[in-house]
Amino acid sequence: MTEMSSSNAESSAKKEEEITVATKINTAPSSYSAVNPPRRFQPGPFPFHYHLNIVIDTLGELGWGRGHLADVADQDAQQPKLEGANPLEVAKAEEDSAAVVLENVPPDWEVRVPLVLPGELVRVRIFKNFKSETSEQNAGYSEADLVEILRPSPERIKPKCPLAGSCGGCQFQHMKIDHQRQWKTEFVRKGLEAQNIRGYTPEGTINKTIAAADGTEKMIKFTTIREKMFPTTGTKEIYEYRNKITPHYQAPVKMGDDEYEMKGIGFQQVTCRDIIDVEECPIATPAINVAYKETRKDLHQQALKGLLNNKKRRKRGRRNKNVDLGATLLFREADPDPITGKPVVVTEYKEFMTTTHKGIKFRYMAGNFFQNNNYVVPLMIDGVLDAALAPVGGPNGKVPLYFLDCYCGSGLFALSASKKFKLCVGIEVNDKAVEEATMNAELNSITNCQFVAASAEAIFISPPALTIEGFKNEKIQDFPREETVIVLDPSRKGCSGVFLEQLYEYGPQRIVYMSCGPTTQARDAKGIVEVGGYDIVSIQPYDLFPQTKHVECLMVFEKKNK
Repeated sequence: MTEMSSSNAESSAKKEEEITVATKINTAPSSYSAVNPPRRFQPGPFPFHYHLNIVIDTLGELGWGRGHLADVADQDAQQPKLEGANPLEVAKAEEDSAAVVLENVPPDWEVRVPLVLPGELVRVRIFKNFKSETSEQNAGYSEADLVEILRPSPERIKPKCPLAGSCGGCQFQHMKIDHQRQWKTEFVRKGLEAQNIRGYTPEGTINKTIAAADGTEKMIKFTTIREKMFPTTGTKEIYEYRNKITPHYQAPVKMGDDEYEMKGIGFQQVTCRDIIDVEECPIATPAINVAYKETRKDLHQQALKGLLNNKKRRKRGRRNKNVDLGATLLFREADPDPITGKPVVVTEYKEFMTTTHKGIKFRYMAGNFFQNNNYVVPLMIDGVLDAALAPVGGPNGKVPLYFLDCYCGSGLFALSASKKFKLCVGIEVNDKAVEEATMNAELNSITNCQFVAASAEAIFISPPALTIEGFKNEKIQDFPREETVIVLDPSRKGCSGVFLEQLYEYGPQRIVYMSCGPTTQARDAKGIVEVGGYDIVSIQPYDLFPQTKHVECLMVFEKKNK
C-alpha cells in the first residue's frame, strides 16, 4: 500500500472509461407516477415527474449538482408517455405538463440532481419542489432524478457498478478519482470559509488595522484558509477497500398460501428510502462479497418458506399494530485466520474481532465503531502522531510529552501514540468503550497508557487519579499544559458545547482534531480559534471512502502566544 495524493491517484488506479456521448440513465423504479404523485407533493412550479433539461453549475455539499434551466435551444418539451395509466389520468398529467411555461419559472429557481458534473447538460425528472421560506419570491429549488446525460463533462467516466445512479451507497462513481478528491478539498475549504473565522479571510493574506478595546489601534494579520490546506490524500485502493457493510432487507411479501417473496437485499435508493437489490458491492472487500452472496442465497430460501416473517413488532400510528420485521445485516472483515491465513468475515454484532494497524492489535465488538478502510487508517494515524509530536514553537522547541485522547473509542490513537509519548490517557463517557480500550492496552502489553471514564460535565476533572505503574496518583487536571496535546475524534455531530467550554478552560498547548463531519468540525474550529485562543496550523482531508461524498479531515490548532 502506498500513499497517493489527488495529483497522481488517477495514474495508479484502474483505467477509467471516459463517456463522451449522450447516455441514458437506469433510474430506480418508483411507486409513484405523474398521475399518482405523493400526497404531500408541492405542485409548483413543476408537476411531479415533469421532464426538463438543465445545465449544471456546481456541486453542493451532498455531492448533488445544482443547476439552472437550459436555454430554449437546449430544451425538449416532449414529455414521456404514461404507459398503463387510465386515459383520463394521462390526459390530466399531460395537461399539467403543457401548463408549465418555462419563461414564467422564477429566474433564480435551482434544480438539484445527483450523479452529475459541473458544465453538463442533463435531462431530469422532478420529484420535489421547495418554495423559499424567505420573502424573496424568486428563491426556491426542485429536486430531480437524473434521466439522461445529453452533454457529458470530460471528467465523467463509466461507473464500475451497474447500480450506480440507483443505489444510494456511492455518489461519485461517475467521476475521476482526481476530481473526487479535488471536490472533497473544496468542500472542506468552503465549509471553513463559511464560518468567517476571525483572523482568516477568503482573500489573500492581508494586514488590517483594527480598534483595540483600550481605544488604540493595532495591526492584525489575516490568513486564508486555503493557505493552511493540503490536498485530499488517499491510496490507490479506490475499490474493494471497505471492510464493513450493513445491507438491509424489508420483510418478505406474502404472495399466496405459505408463499413469500423477498423484494430486495441491499441499500437505500438515491432519492428515497426504498431498498434496492444489490447482488454485490464493488467498494466492499472481496471476502465480504463472498460472504454476502452466500447470505443472500440463504435468506431468499428462508423467505420462500416464510421463515423470515415470524418476528413481529408494534408500530406506532398503525391500526394493525403487529407488522413483520425486516433486518439490517452486518459483514465485517477481521484480520486473517492466524492458522490458515484465510479471510475472516464476522456477521454477528456482538462477536469480538481483531484488526491490526501498524503492529498494534485492536479487539472490539463487531457492531461497535471502528474505521472501515484498512488502507487509509495508517495514513490517518501517521497524520495525528506527526502533528502531535511537532516541537512547540519550531524545530528547536520542546516535544510534547502528554497525549490525551478524547472520544477515544477502542483506543486507536492513544495506543498508536504510546511508544512516542511519556504518558497517554484515553477519555470516554462510555464505560464499555473504556473496558474495550483497556483490554487492547493489555493485549499489546502497553504500560504507559490508561483509559478512564468521565462525566460529560466534568471531562477533565471527574476522572480518578491514574493507577498505572510510574504514574500513580497523577491527575489529568495536573498535566503541564505546555507539554500536553489533546486529540479529538468525535462522531459526525462534532463536539458538544459543554465539552468545548471545558476544553477552552483546560487550555492544552495543541489540539489535534480528526473529524468525519467537516461541517461540524468547521463550526467547532470557529470556537476553538475565537473563544479558545488558538491558531490553525494545518488542514488535511483524507479520502477514507472513495466513490462517496464522505471525507475525513484532520485540523491542528496551536495555543496562541500570550
